[in-house]
Amino acid sequence: MTGNEARAQNGTGHRHHVDLDTVLKTVHHRLGIAVSDRLNAQGGPPELRTPDLALDRLLAATHRTLGTAVGRRLSRDACDALTQRSATLSPHRAARGALSHRPAAIRVKHREEALRLVRRYWPCDIAETMRAAIRIVQDLGALLDDTTQPLSYADAVLDKLRSRLEASSQLPEPHRPAPASAPVDYLGAIEAALADPAERLADELHGIKELLEEELAPTIATLETAGCSYPFGVSTVAQDLIDDLARGCEEADALARAVAEVERASNDFVGADLTNVQLDGLLLDGILWDDTTLWPPHWETRVRRASLLCDEEGGIRVVAAEGSHFVVHAEA
Repeated sequence: MTGNEARAQNGTGHRHHVDLDTVLKTVHHRLGIAVSDRLNAQGGPPELRTPDLALDRLLAATHRTLGTAVGRRLSRDACDALTQRSATLSPHRAARGALSHRPAAIRVKHREEALRLVRRYWPCDIAETMRAAIRIVQDLGALLDDTTQPLSYADAVLDKLRSRLEASSQLPEPHRPAPASAPVDYLGAIEAALADPAERLADELHGIKELLEEELAPTIATLETAGCSYPFGVSTVAQDLIDDLARGCEEADALARAVAEVERASNDFVGADLTNVQLDGLLLDGILWDDTTLWPPHWETRVRRASLLCDEEGGIRVVAAEGSHFVVHAEA
């Protein structure tokens, strides 16, 4: 490859560097001559043009030339910065779901309502509660297999299981919009995303409770009355209950993923443009952001003061609380 071909492949950015370097060298040489002439003219024969006028004209021409070169350089740097910013955010954006791709202004405006919906559909860790229910049924089977243990202990285990299932069933009645009005609005899309897995989970919980109250509990009560030494048939019902709980865990996991997506859309504003958003009165605690996030005028300093660095490598911060207007000394 020839030198000309290499320079051609470097593109416009390389030519800008060459042009600017050439201009700077030329300016340095011409300014040096002007200063030398000015010094030599003091006390000597008068020049055809006064040194002040020559220097003024030279500086004006230099300003115009440098202004053009620097303007091109700044434009190139701005384009490079935008390209680098897009490349940095691309993997982060790819991990986001459909809700996270909604406009940042909409997401931050309705953030409080979205998180309220999350608390309604996920009042506790339902997935862990369902797994705990499976462990309780397994413990119940082990207890009934142990003929040395009185069957009355099974009642306490059943009450514990009922308590677990009750905590898992505190789900709201899913809001179903009319077929003609699809959830195109942001909050409607959030409720639809949460309601679908929540409704399936509620159906599973209904069947689980029926199996518990109509088959497992009566079977254990019969054993206690008859005084049987071997819990015949209980293991089969218990295994059916475990299978139903396992399917319930799958629906709980699906709801957990939907909840995580809503929380991500409500909290992740890394690289978002919030410059035209009216933030006064909005809930900002818990928002994730970084140096590529664009804030309204005078807001970045305020948000930075109220934030903590939560990912040092990625430069991601979390808004913790509003900054204090006074300092409390350590001795206080």
